[in-house]
Amino acid sequence: MSSFTAIFLLYFLIVVIIKVAVFRMRGEEGGDLKDNWTFPAIFTSYLVAVMGSLAEFFLRTPEVNPFVSLSGYVLATGGVIITRRCVMTLGRWWSVRIEIKKGHQVVEEGPYRISRHPYYLATLLELGGLSLILNSFRTLLYIVLVHIPILVARISSEERVLSRALSPTYPDYKKRTRVIPLPLRGSLRDTQSRSCSP
Repeated sequence: MSSFTAIFLLYFLIVVIIKVAVFRMRGEEGGDLKDNWTFPAIFTSYLVAVMGSLAEFFLRTPEVNPFVSLSGYVLATGGVIITRRCVMTLGRWWSVRIEIKKGHQVVEEGPYRISRHPYYLATLLELGGLSLILNSFRTLLYIVLVHIPILVARISSEERVLSRALSPTYPDYKKRTRVIPLPLRGSLRDTQSRSCSP
């Protein structure tokens, strides 16, 4: 086993432990599920991207560009940190499903001050980072052509549910906060109410 592979496997194990700990965090139970096909689709697509990156690396001669790999480590680590921060910020409103809970409020703190869906954007950093670490460029293409469209559909579905269930707070939040925090005037606003989901 090469030193690159050993370092990667240790890193991957640490990330898996962190992700499992994050998903064990429970928000308040007993919410009203508003989910649709996008939940199994995005979950399956995430697993396909992870397994694809691993398979692409281990089934070929593992020669990698160290600079590409380093950039992947930076992106993936940033994604893991942000996803954990998102879950901690949402607290009782956290759910992997599209779910409206009793007394649900719009969260506009932490990462949600600059993006309406930082959790989903952070998972893209994780997947893209993993594919770059392993130089799995076919999987990176899969992420762009398949996973991102599913992610867009998921966000669109969630936006409709939140806009209906948390009106007028969430529609107002949408006006102030972007999905992708572009460096444009007005994209980073300080707000104070509380949103539900990733």
